[in-house]
Amino acid sequence: MERANQKHILVLITNPFAMINVIHSGLIGELAKHYRISVMSDLLTVTDIERLNRYFRLNMNLLPSPVPAVSKPLKWARSIQMLLFGHHYNLATIRIKLMERSPFAYRLFSFSQKNPMLIVLTGTLLRFTRNWLIRRTTLPGIGTLVNEHHIYAVVSTSPLDLCESTVVNSLNVHGIPSISIIVSWDNLTSKGVINSKSDMVLVWNKQVALEYNRFYTSLGDHTLVRTTGIPRFDTYFRKLPDRRHHLTDSPESRLPTRTILFATGAVKHHSCQNYIIRDLIDYAQNRSDIMILVRCHPGDDPGRYDGFTSIQNVRFFQPFGQDQMPPADFLETLHSQLITCAVCVQVASTMLLDALACQKPCISIAYDAQEGVHYAKSVRRFYDYSHQQLLPDCLKAQTVYHRRELFEKLDEILPGSNVPVPPCNTLKQVVHHTTPDCVRLTTQYIREWLG
Repeated sequence: MERANQKHILVLITNPFAMINVIHSGLIGELAKHYRISVMSDLLTVTDIERLNRYFRLNMNLLPSPVPAVSKPLKWARSIQMLLFGHHYNLATIRIKLMERSPFAYRLFSFSQKNPMLIVLTGTLLRFTRNWLIRRTTLPGIGTLVNEHHIYAVVSTSPLDLCESTVVNSLNVHGIPSISIIVSWDNLTSKGVINSKSDMVLVWNKQVALEYNRFYTSLGDHTLVRTTGIPRFDTYFRKLPDRRHHLTDSPESRLPTRTILFATGAVKHHSCQNYIIRDLIDYAQNRSDIMILVRCHPGDDPGRYDGFTSIQNVRFFQPFGQDQMPPADFLETLHSQLITCAVCVQVASTMLLDALACQKPCISIAYDAQEGVHYAKSVRRFYDYSHQQLLPDCLKAQTVYHRRELFEKLDEILPGSNVPVPPCNTLKQVVHHTTPDCVRLTTQYIREWLG
């Protein structure tokens, strides 16, 4: 229950996955025991907040966002800034993304990295563009929030978003401290620069902490960095009641004894994933006890798979679509699907970590529908991204580069349950905790810092 003397924290939410990480995980529920919580979001409505409050037994308030849409000049400046960032720190992810868009620009980018003077120059320009963007996203009018709502601190759940940076920078002028939560393991090397200066940053694991210190110490930041683990993963380390009906779109369907869970990716990354479904169907053709559950990414279009809906042992599930809110039971449903499946199949996504946290073997697809696809358009390029290269070798070993290798891996995994899972120490390298302690630790760090 709220008390009149509770300090008031403003939580910024501009990303549905950040919402899952702080609301669905139970983090805001823990913080609400000690602070009064308001949410500022361009995603959520008053009705959404009321629904979430009822489900999670919260008492959040929704504050309207005074931040204007990001202008084209700011978007252009941020694109240039990302190139400077990738060049100065030699980031594979940004270099590969540039290759996708322009082979000429990629060659120029790679050639210029051989010149130490140019690397120094891009570092100088990077600091200049960051300081300029911080000034441009500092709006004095937002300071009225401090007087009207007595904001004590602000929490940015997607700090790479310029709208969230605008709020943080504008409140910082009035002495309001800020905390940033890095929402995913790939954000620091793939999403560009954080154009705000937080007082404390919370990250998933020690590798991300090292990345943050490497990048932002040289940009002049003196930020307290704390490693908390992944708040939403706490769900995976708790026992869950049997919810096998989430495996299909028909609760009355007879459930085969073994399920292959295929997690699709967003359309913008994977223009065609039908071939993977066809390969899995071919594998299961003479194995009547296997069901294939295709879990569609929120950024995917399930309509692309209409041709498979008549196949008896294939089911499709999409938790929510674009421009929709994650359902309140999103994590419980995903947990249920993971613990019930025999193996997870995915394409260079965070689902690898979700499956590992649930102690399920996971196969990573790194081949295309046709052989001979140019590297810049191939699936295998995703596995050369910076964050993927930091994975332990035992996880990289589960990557398959041909349909034949996929079948061999499935033959190795499906016959029995004695499939080796990565040791605890390996798992801790990427998820930090193997017990449901992330929300507690995150809350502890915030309370120690804010008081």
